[in-house]
Amino acid sequence: MNRRRRYQRPRQFFRRVNHSLSELGKQFIKSLQVYNFDKKIRCGSNCDGGYVFAELDGEYDCYISAGISNEESFSRDFINKYNINKNNSYGFDGTINDYPYHYTENIQFIKKNINNFNDENNSDLSFLTSQYNNIFLKMDIEGGEYPWLLQMDETKLSKFKQIVIEFHGITNNGWNSKYNHKVQCLVKLAKTHYIIHAHGNNYGPVVNKIPDVIELTYVNKNYFDSIPEMNLQSLPIANLDFSNNGSKDINLNFYPFRK
Repeated sequence: MNRRRRYQRPRQFFRRVNHSLSELGKQFIKSLQVYNFDKKIRCGSNCDGGYVFAELDGEYDCYISAGISNEESFSRDFINKYNINKNNSYGFDGTINDYPYHYTENIQFIKKNINNFNDENNSDLSFLTSQYNNIFLKMDIEGGEYPWLLQMDETKLSKFKQIVIEFHGITNNGWNSKYNHKVQCLVKLAKTHYIIHAHGNNYGPVVNKIPDVIELTYVNKNYFDSIPEMNLQSLPIANLDFSNNGSKDINLNFYPFRK
């Protein structure tokens, strides 16, 4: 998101794990495997705050923007493209006082953070996963993705037709989550969804070629008739991916991002 980033310098944990190719390291690499998908589009700005996702057949019955700050160009474009209305569109952020409605008014603002429990300041989104079955989720919550994903089961995750999510500190123990818990989250998502796009956020560092902060796009496996081939397309994609901070983008032309 277009906010004041608090990216942390990683301890070289992934480097040590990857060097020895431990079982955890193997799971980490495999869980980041990107699969082929031809119809990709972008919504949002051509910098931090915009994301690439799959243009799928059918509709979405719910849109969720988790993590807002002051940048909602993706939500604006997505809501307009898919004719989402205020009745099934939700924005969550407990760190701001109100939604930046100059982007769109077709969304309900809920002043709560996403977490692994529910109270007056936090939501685990269960009230939405119990209502809807074809959800689009855009999530950038500065490390809060890990506690939320750890408490999610496959039944709840299967309610998400597509997910665009920014993972923070994936190579280390930072962002208030342990490395092994982060791998658990990636492995869990890989059971229900395929990654069809990856983009490194260059506001964060690169550790052993892996972006420490990475934007991943997941499509529900139920959308596919068979296991797709591994991605053969160069990453980043010209005129679709854009640098987050304006400097040179991060090269992902190696396994697991490209065959």
